[in-house]
This record gives sequence, structure tokens and C-alpha cells, in this order.
Amino acid sequence: MPIDRNSVFSQPPDLSQKRVAVLGLARSGQACVRFLLGQGATVVGADRKGSDELSDAAHDLSSLGAQVVTDFEQFDQLGPVDLIVTSPGVPGDHPALTYGRSEGIEIVGELELAYWFCQAPIIAICGTNGKGSTTLMTGRILDAAGIDNLIAGNIGLPLISQIDRSGQVDVVVAEVSSFQLETIYHFRPWIAALLNITPDHLDRHESFAAYVAAKRRLFENQTAGDYDILCIDDPTVAQMQSVVPGHLLGVSTQVPYAAGRLVEDELVIDVPDEGAAGVCRLEDLPVRGRHNVANALVAALAGRLCGATVQQIGQGLKEFRPVDHLLQEVVRAGGITFIDDSKATNPAAAVADLSTLEGPLIVIAGGQGKGTDFH
Repeated sequence: MPIDRNSVFSQPPDLSQKRVAVLGLARSGQACVRFLLGQGATVVGADRKGSDELSDAAHDLSSLGAQVVTDFEQFDQLGPVDLIVTSPGVPGDHPALTYGRSEGIEIVGELELAYWFCQAPIIAICGTNGKGSTTLMTGRILDAAGIDNLIAGNIGLPLISQIDRSGQVDVVVAEVSSFQLETIYHFRPWIAALLNITPDHLDRHESFAAYVAAKRRLFENQTAGDYDILCIDDPTVAQMQSVVPGHLLGVSTQVPYAAGRLVEDELVIDVPDEGAAGVCRLEDLPVRGRHNVANALVAALAGRLCGATVQQIGQGLKEFRPVDHLLQEVVRAGGITFIDDSKATNPAAAVADLSTLEGPLIVIAGGQGKGTDFH
């Protein structure tokens, strides 16, 4: 099945005569500043941190020709701007963004900016939990198939920092977050995968409904020629089956007719016009748990849509290695196995991972609650 390039943005804007503000100078913000300078824009980068905290970043960006504003709070610290690029960590109700909207200034996020200039179709993988592993699984399958790909996004490598490479690959695999989706306008993935939605980031989103609405934006610019992979075992995701615009491919470890399904102990995929085929057995997966079976099925379907054979998909899944801090065995001592699962950053992820372990458990947890219910 050939990779469809129709989803690539056809009219990237000329930014060479624009004065652009970048709000937030962490990893993605710094990458945006560098990219915009490369496009010939005049750039002012701003961050609420003081000059002491931002000393290295401020020096680097200033040396490239950007103006840097520290202790940033209000719009008037920026001066006149034509475009605002906001980092995912900047809340949408920030006073500078509120004022910018009232003045009719275009405001986009890093993901939208990257999409404007991305030269390859995008596989966007989204969900509360498992999106990083699924992104890496998909990339491993494409590697096994000899399909040139680029992995970036919320996984730790801003897509904007890799845009110059996008013309050298067949497809981009991007992990996408709800924060990033809040600030899209044209972003259109060729394949959009939604794994699950459970309460998270409720300290940022005003309600679970608002969080769901942000995730749903993944599909809003797609057309009938695109593909949507939904894990329908998740009740919130299942409700979107009737509204997604692309070809729907459901994934389930329970539903026998799903496009990606578990048949006894075999992972089976069934794409349009090709029929069902097994890709590997449960024992072949290097990760535990039913939730990771669903993730593997999503990756398998995405790989097949890109042209990977069943054999190549199986090879890629078998060769996948979990990321650090995901049910990672640290040491065994005194009859106790110590496991690092700090990738589980909300209750649903922790419960799913703990359910794969046997024997008496001692769980040490901490961090930010993010407004979620721990009962």
C-alpha cells in the first residue's frame, strides 16, 4: 500500500519579513527560535524564568540573532509582532496570549509550525498512556521494512528541530500531546492513532471533557482519504468511531472483528482489501500487558498502511526494546526485584503496568497529582 502524500501542507508561508515571538524557551521553544531564524524571520524569545536560570539558553539564542526577554509576564514586553509561536508548557489563558488574540495576531504552537514545513506525511500517535512506546514500535517496524522514517514530537525531540530532515524520509512518526493539539489549525496527519483517554493533566485542562476535546482535535483536519486507528477497548475512544473522518481501523484485544485484534495468543491485523494475517505471537512481544498488545497492534496497522509486509512487522515488533523507566528491572537483591516504572505518570498508567506483575508488591509513588483522582 503506497504512502499517500496528499496530507502534506502545500503552501508553507514566507516568514522572512515577519517579526515572530516565541513564548517559552525550553526545548521546543529554543528549537522554534532556531528554525524561525533560519527562515529569515526577526525573532524575540520570551520566558518567565529570570536571566540567571536562562543564562546559557539566552546566550546561545542571542548569539544567533534573537532578542531574548526574561522575567516575561505581559505582551508589551515583546514589542510589535506578526506571529506568536507558543510552547506546549504555556497555558492557553496566559495574559500575553489573551491579549494577542484580542489584537488579531495569529497564535500557533510548535506542532502547527512544524506541519507547515514538513515535507513528509505524518503518522501522529496520541493517547494518555503508551504513545511513546507505540511511536517507537512503529519506527522499529518501518526500519525492518526499509522504509525511511523520522521519529520526533512529544517523545523528547521537537518535530520542528527535525524539519530539515523531513524531505529525506518517506514518513514522519510523531508522538503528539493534548498540549500540542490545543494550538493547531491546519495540522493534518495521514494516519492518526488514538490509544486511550484517562484523566490526566486536569491541572491544565479545566475538566475531563476539555481534555477529551483537546485529544479529539487530532482528527479535525483529516479527510476521507486519511486513516484513523482507534483503540476501541477504551470507552472514551470508542465513542469517536462515528465521528472520525478517515478510514476507521479499530484495535481491540476483546472484539473479534476489529482490524487489529488478538486471536487466542496471536496478534492479527486486517487492513482493507488485504484480508487478515497474523504478525506475531504474544510470547514474541518484549513488553508485558494487554495494553502493550493494543499498542503493538496499532503500530502493526500503521506499518502495514506504509507498505511493511507481515513478516517485517513481526520482525520489528520482536526487535523492539522498551524505553528506559518503563517496567525496567533495576536489580534483584535479597529475594526482591526492584522495578523502575517512573514512565507511569498517572494512575491509569500505573495500574495498567502493576497489573502485569505477580507476587506481593511494595509501591513507592510520588510526583505531581495533576488534578487526577487516586482512589
